[in-house]
Amino acid sequence: MATMEKNELNALITLLDDPDQEVHRMVMEKLISCGPGIIPDLTSVEVLEPETQKRLEQVINAIQFDDIVVRLKQWVSGKKDDLLEPALLIARFQYPNLDEAVVKAEIERIRRDIWLEMNYNLTPLEQVNVFNHVFYSINGFAANSQNLFDAENNFINSVLETKKGNPVSLGLLYLILAKGLGMPIFGVNLAQHFILSYHNKMMDGTENDFEVRKSILFYINCLNKGIIFTRDDITLFLKRINVEPQPYHYVPCDNLTVVTLLVNNLIHSYEMAGRAEKVRTMLKFKEVLKA
Repeated sequence: MATMEKNELNALITLLDDPDQEVHRMVMEKLISCGPGIIPDLTSVEVLEPETQKRLEQVINAIQFDDIVVRLKQWVSGKKDDLLEPALLIARFQYPNLDEAVVKAEIERIRRDIWLEMNYNLTPLEQVNVFNHVFYSINGFAANSQNLFDAENNFINSVLETKKGNPVSLGLLYLILAKGLGMPIFGVNLAQHFILSYHNKMMDGTENDFEVRKSILFYINCLNKGIIFTRDDITLFLKRINVEPQPYHYVPCDNLTVVTLLVNNLIHSYEMAGRAEKVRTMLKFKEVLKA
């Protein structure tokens, strides 16, 4: 920002403390209209008055929300073949200053580490074993078994930093890496769980149900160090949790479902934590995903 712009920003922030509700409402609308480019300046402001700080946070949240909604809508209306984009958008709501380039660089580093170890003359099972060795053993990714329902488990930057996640977030990262490696791995929305399926070839969505089922070689439990299992194991799992097996339990879901599951996790986490405002925001994101 230029000096005059910085002065204007400071003046507007000062007016947020105005006792006249109409004044601070208009100021908030003015700040919100500036768009996401103003967020770094707003987050760097030192505010002493609690009420002013609260209103400033409301402005930042409103700007973030509007920007995320626009970008989520663009993703939903597009090809939806990029899982990283919505994962970054959801993380950005919690981390307004998130450096997407840092996240992408770390994902590329892991992808390259796997690629360097990969021999594509290996069988599919051997390829997954190589992937799992680099992902789980070398990089240390694992379930956050001590606090599986922590909201932080759902933000891709946090997962990359802490190496901890839940079935959906670990599965989502696994899917992003697998796609970058050209591995035919897809997400499966299993009841009370999220797993992955490995196919004999990449799919483009034009396959019928029979072709999809026939192409599945095995399944991967992304929460448990990538352990391999079969269709029969899924059936046993469903019976153990008293869920009637349905066809969709065995076949891949689309990326829209994966992102919706991530948002559902956040809704549940925030409900458990009593964060009603964040629950409302996530419900709005979910509505965008339904559009």
